[in-house]
Amino acid sequence: MGKKKIIIAVIAVVCTLALSGCGLGAYAIAVNYGETVINLDATVKYQTLQGFGASSAWVYQQLGAIDDSQFKDRAMEMLYGDSGLALNTFRYNVGAGGVESDAYEDPLRGAESYFIASRFDKVIANYSVFSDEKNYDFTRDAAVRDMLERALSTENIDKIVFFANSPHYLMTKNGKTHGAKENDNNLKEECYEAFSEYMLVIVNYLYRNLISQYDNDIKILISPVNEPQWKWGGEGATQEGCHYDPKALAKFYDVFYKTLCKYNSQHGTSFEMDIFESGNYQMIKSVNTKFNQYMTEFAKYDYFDKISHISVHSYGADTSEFYRSLFAEYMDKNHPRLDVSVTEYCTLEWGVDTGIDMGLRCGKVIMRDLTMLDAVDWNHWLSIAKGGYEDGLVYWYDNDGVNALDTTKRYYVLGHFSKYTSKGSVRIKAQYSDILGWNGVESAAFANPDGSITLVVINGNDNARKIKIKGGFENVKEIRTDNSVDWQIKEYRNGGKFNLPGKSITTYVFTK
Repeated sequence: MGKKKIIIAVIAVVCTLALSGCGLGAYAIAVNYGETVINLDATVKYQTLQGFGASSAWVYQQLGAIDDSQFKDRAMEMLYGDSGLALNTFRYNVGAGGVESDAYEDPLRGAESYFIASRFDKVIANYSVFSDEKNYDFTRDAAVRDMLERALSTENIDKIVFFANSPHYLMTKNGKTHGAKENDNNLKEECYEAFSEYMLVIVNYLYRNLISQYDNDIKILISPVNEPQWKWGGEGATQEGCHYDPKALAKFYDVFYKTLCKYNSQHGTSFEMDIFESGNYQMIKSVNTKFNQYMTEFAKYDYFDKISHISVHSYGADTSEFYRSLFAEYMDKNHPRLDVSVTEYCTLEWGVDTGIDMGLRCGKVIMRDLTMLDAVDWNHWLSIAKGGYEDGLVYWYDNDGVNALDTTKRYYVLGHFSKYTSKGSVRIKAQYSDILGWNGVESAAFANPDGSITLVVINGNDNARKIKIKGGFENVKEIRTDNSVDWQIKEYRNGGKFNLPGKSITTYVFTK
């Protein structure tokens, strides 16, 4: 249902209640204390899912280097294995050489580059050296590559996105992996082609020598730019990053796309361009994210008609329905052909909250991105973090040489979506009788390739709720996470009526 139709439906319900004498007070009592209904209708279909994933950035540089093979395998199983989240998308961070050029407070925020910097003569400034694989040392970044191989061994990965936070420092104006000042277009214009070739050489080597050994059909996307709106420069820069103004980025993508097409033709590859990892999708002008300005500039080039989707991050929007409605309306009106891919999100707060409230907060972000933006896939930011910040799914703790892995509730919440849908699952209509959303229950339903139906339901209230689910399926597999249980499984015959504990997320898999 479109956003305008939702608003009209809400107004209609309010008017009907008022005119009938029932009143909103009676409606509130009914939805809060009575039985509400979710009606599943597989004949009404929305987007087709491509799956779920997370990023390899930062911590993999250390984790992959430890001498504990079983521990590293366990970490990848927790993320990509069937007993874990069963993620199917691996986001690989292509380093810009920040460990060579920049002294970041956190050394992991500058990634190792495969390019051998001594092969570049700064006096001659012959950037064609970046197109020659002989000028790369692929024994570098071995720790991250080791983790990728272990993830591939789970046999669940069918898509890898190679993303870069910054061009190689030898291509930037200030010779660093962040700008000399805030909002500086740090990539030299004469290096647009060299940076494109840099990405392609690295991706093709890894595909040819590692990825294809596991599966020739894994989809490869290349995302050379990440969050271009942000400042990424000045004295306070803490990590690799590069700002691009809209016109500059649109022009760079034109060069990248042409270089990509030529490369694919010459090497028999089928790599795809992924754009533009927008820092968020807020459409309010005062926020200054300039989303529509970037899109307007992209549309001036031929490549814009060739792309199938736009990649965005959910920062700034968090659980907001308002921002999602504005963005969805913008996309429906201006770019209805394009799918939306959510490629990054984490809770930007200090600490590590293991409670259910934080988990359900992430769950609402996922659910609303899927149901309001029609996102075709969803990716968390860090798959593994080292603690102190709300940015990881799994946390790695090294206590005096003793390694341990831990999770938060958001890990389990993501699993309620990723474990019980698959690539090819189609979101279907889940009509909820509480159309005003007053009782705090949200849901999303999917028709799976195997014929089953997955319904994910979040109850954000302290109190339990009673619901009735209509859909005509006989058997139920119920998976529940709340403050006291994680992925608790029950199987039973479908009686149509279900109880939702307070502050919980429940996945129902229905089969005939």
